[in-house]
Amino acid sequence: MALFTLSNKACLINQNSSGKRACIEVCMLQLMRDKAKSWVTIIIIAIIAFMLAITGLETLGPNRGNPNVASVNGQDITQEQLYRFLDQQKRMLMGQMGDQFDPSMIDEKVFTEAVLKSLIDRTLQLQDAQKQNMDIGQDVLDSMIVNMPEFQNEGRFDQTRFKVLIRNIGMTPLQFKEMLREEKLLAQLREGFSASEFVTTTDMVRLASLENQTRDISWLKLSSDSVRKTVTISDEETLSFYNENQDQFIVPEKVIVSYIELNKAELADTMNISDEDIDREYQARITDLKNSFIEKQKVSSILIASGSKRTPEEAQERANEVIRKLEKEADFEKLAKEYSDDLVTAKKGGNMGFIEEGFYGEAFDHAVASLKVGQTSGVIETAYGLHILKLTERAHQELPSAKELRDSIISSLESREVEHLFFERNRQLADISFEAMDLNQPSEQLGLTIKTTAAFDRNGGTGITANKKIIDAAFSKDVLVDRINSEVIELSPQVSLVLRVKEYHESQLTPLDDVKSSIISSIKREKTQKQLKEQAEQLIANIKSGDAKQVAENAGLSWSETQGVNRKQPAIDNKILAKAFKMPYPGTDKSELAYTELLNGDVAIVLLSAVYPGKYTDSDQKMMAARDQYIARNKGRNIYNEYLEGLKADGNVDIRLKDKNGS
Repeated sequence: MALFTLSNKACLINQNSSGKRACIEVCMLQLMRDKAKSWVTIIIIAIIAFMLAITGLETLGPNRGNPNVASVNGQDITQEQLYRFLDQQKRMLMGQMGDQFDPSMIDEKVFTEAVLKSLIDRTLQLQDAQKQNMDIGQDVLDSMIVNMPEFQNEGRFDQTRFKVLIRNIGMTPLQFKEMLREEKLLAQLREGFSASEFVTTTDMVRLASLENQTRDISWLKLSSDSVRKTVTISDEETLSFYNENQDQFIVPEKVIVSYIELNKAELADTMNISDEDIDREYQARITDLKNSFIEKQKVSSILIASGSKRTPEEAQERANEVIRKLEKEADFEKLAKEYSDDLVTAKKGGNMGFIEEGFYGEAFDHAVASLKVGQTSGVIETAYGLHILKLTERAHQELPSAKELRDSIISSLESREVEHLFFERNRQLADISFEAMDLNQPSEQLGLTIKTTAAFDRNGGTGITANKKIIDAAFSKDVLVDRINSEVIELSPQVSLVLRVKEYHESQLTPLDDVKSSIISSIKREKTQKQLKEQAEQLIANIKSGDAKQVAENAGLSWSETQGVNRKQPAIDNKILAKAFKMPYPGTDKSELAYTELLNGDVAIVLLSAVYPGKYTDSDQKMMAARDQYIARNKGRNIYNEYLEGLKADGNVDIRLKDKNGS
C-alpha cells in the first residue's frame, strides 16, 4: 500500500496501549486486504517469513514450564507458532514501509498480543471448518500448486523450482500442501459469508429514492469583495494580533548539511571483469550443477481414491481391476481416462509430467525408482489414495555452454565485486570520517564529491532531507552541538553517506514588518466573514418575516432559481448543492433557509422550497449493480465478524502468554 502510511506510523507512536493495539490490528488487516489480489502470493510470502530467524521477541514469552502460549478448545498454540507469525507480520510491515520502517515505533507487548489474537481466530475457524466437514481435495491442491506463477518457468510448472523453494523454507511438499489447504479453507469460510448476503430490491429502491432525489432551490450570493473593501485594519489591531499569535510567526531552527555519498550504481560503472574470471566462474557453476543434479522422471498415474467415493475395500478392488487389464496389455492412457480420480491428469492419460523425489511420499518414490522406462507398477498406497504408475521417461542432465551463461556470469561477478567494494568503501568511509575534522579528507581519499543540502528543520525537507535517518543525524548532539562528522548512514542497500552540519540557524521570531501584510490579510478575511455571516443571518430573519423577493431587492440582490436539481447538477456551486441536500424537508407551502460559505469567500443564502423522491429505473438497476455487490459484501463482512465473535464466546480459550515480570 503504500499500505502502511506515515499516518499509520503516527498512530502507533502516539497512541496508548489500547490505541496501539487497535492501530496494529487495522494495519495488519489493511496489509491482508492489499495483498489479497494474489492470496497465493500471500501464502508463499507468509511461509517464507514463517521459517526465517526470529528477532526482537525477548520481551514476551510463554509461562515458565509450559511451552504453549495459548490453548483453543484443547488445541495448543505453541511458542514456535507465535514467533513465526510475529516474524511474518513484522516482515510484511518492513516490506510495506521500506526505509521508513522504524522498529522502535512498535510496542512489542501490544504487537504480540494482537498477533496472538489473530492466531487464535485462525485456530477457531479451522476447528469449525473441520466440524462442518469442510475440506479441499488433493487434486484441487495439486492443480493450485501447478498453476502458481511462483513455481512456473516460462509459463509451465517447474518441479525443480518448486522443490528448491519449498526446501529453502524448511518444508516438505506435504507440509506445504497442508498449509495451502488451511489457507484455502479460511478463504472459503470468508467467501461463504460474503456470497450468502444479498441486497433486496426494496433496499435498492430506497437507496435510489435518496440518490436520485431532486429539489427546487433558490439562492442569493453575498459578495466578499464588496464587504472587504469597507474593512479597515488599524496598526493597533495588527500589533495585537502579532503579539497574541507569535507562535504562528516563529521560524524553527534549521540546518544546512554537507555530505559525501557512496552509491553502488556508480561503483558498478567502474567494474571490469576479465575472461579468466568468467571462465573460472563458468567451471564452478558447471561443477555445482553436476553435484546438485536431481534425476527427474516423467510419470503417468492412475489414482483410485477412497473416502466419500468408495470404501477402502472397493478402492482396492477397483485398483486390482486396472492391474488385471494392464496385464492383458490394455492401453494405460485409456485406462487413466476411464479409472483415475485425479481429474487434472486423467484428461492427459494420467501424465503427471516430470516429478522429483519427495513430492508424493516414500512409497511413491520407491515405486518410481524401481521402474524402467515403459514399465508399470503394482498398486502403491500414498496419502492421496491408491496409485498405479507408469514410468515414461527419465531426464538426463543438459549442461549450458559458456556462451549461454556468459551474460549471467558477468552480471553475477559484477554484483559480487560491487558488494565487496561497497562494503570495503563503507568501512574506509567510517574510519576516515571518524578521524577527520571535516569532509575534505574522506572526500579526497575516496574520490567522492562533497554535496550540500538546502536548509531544513526537524520536520525534514525534500530529497534526502525528508529521510528520518538524515533528520535524526543532523539534529543529534554529536553532529549539531559538537560539530563532528556523522556515522555512516545507510539510506538504502544501495546508498550510504556521511554528513556534517555546514550552517545552523536558530529558531527565531519573524519581525513584524515581514509578516504585517499577511496579518492584515488574515484580519480582513476574518472580519469580512463575520460581517457576511451577520448579513446572511439578518437577511434570513427578514425573509422569514416578509417577502423573499422584496427582501432581496431591498438589499440590492437577486435570486437565482433552479427547479429539480440533482446532487451533481452542473453549473451550480458544489457548496450550494451540498447545503441544499443537507437541509431538512420543508413543510407544505413552506420553505427552508440556510447559508453557507463558498470557496471564494462569498456567502450564499439557500432557499429550499420542494423535495421530490427519486425513481428506480432500468438504467439505475444496471448502474447500481456494482453498488449492490459492495453493500452485500459489507453485510457479509459484518455477519462474518459476528460468526467469529460467536466462536470465541462458545469456545474455551486459555491464554498463557506472560511478560518477563510475569504479568
